[in-house]
Amino acid sequence: MAEEKKTYEQAVQELNALVKKIEDPNVSFTDLESGLKRAMELIKFCKEELQGYKEKFDNIK
Repeated sequence: MAEEKKTYEQAVQELNALVKKIEDPNVSFTDLESGLKRAMELIKFCKEELQGYKEKFDNIK
């Protein structure tokens, strides 16, 4: 089953949770690696969402 489409706000919340997990000094290398990979995916998603909002707002002018 495909992953449900996240909103920008949900992606930011997940990203914040990942940052807390990554900052834990006891995090395993495997968790760190998977956390960083997911964080990069979320950052890309957020950048694309923000670009879409920017284009919409630019068209309002």
